[in-house]
Amino acid sequence: MRAYFSNSINSGLSLISGYGSFAIKPIMRGEVIIDFSSAPQIIISKAEADKKYSTGFDHMLQIGKDSFLVTVNNDNEKRFGHVNHSCDPNCGIKNKMQFVAMRDIPVGEEITFDYAMSESTDYSFVCSCQSPKCRGLVTGNDWKNKFLQKKYDGFFSQYIYDKIDEQKVLSPLSL
Repeated sequence: MRAYFSNSINSGLSLISGYGSFAIKPIMRGEVIIDFSSAPQIIISKAEADKKYSTGFDHMLQIGKDSFLVTVNNDNEKRFGHVNHSCDPNCGIKNKMQFVAMRDIPVGEEITFDYAMSESTDYSFVCSCQSPKCRGLVTGNDWKNKFLQKKYDGFFSQYIYDKIDEQKVLSPLSL
């Protein structure tokens, strides 16, 4: 069994970063676009993820403090499995491993999500999403941003929801 990729997407060259997934049919709000939960699970540690990332491999999704799901296992999945970051995304995460449309997505639009929805590692990069809402710098601490927590409510990975809940318990007066 392999990951589920909607027949409404295909890959192509991305203005954001290398390759991306694009809508080739209209996608409705709430539609599951990619579901990695049905695929064989390849989970690696943060150390292994860092090593892969240093070689240019970035097809991973953080699902725990020290757990990363390798989202691409073969060339077919490379065609569909890459979802780039945007500070104004059209997709979010449900459960641990599903990308769902946050709004209707027209044909031709790149499928994107905000890494704040799943990532909490110590990283940063200058964003190239080209959105008018671009934050400029994307970091592993963006999930802590109260504005983003409100904006993406319902679209964070379970791992990030657990971190948000933990943050509330540790500092209830700062919320």
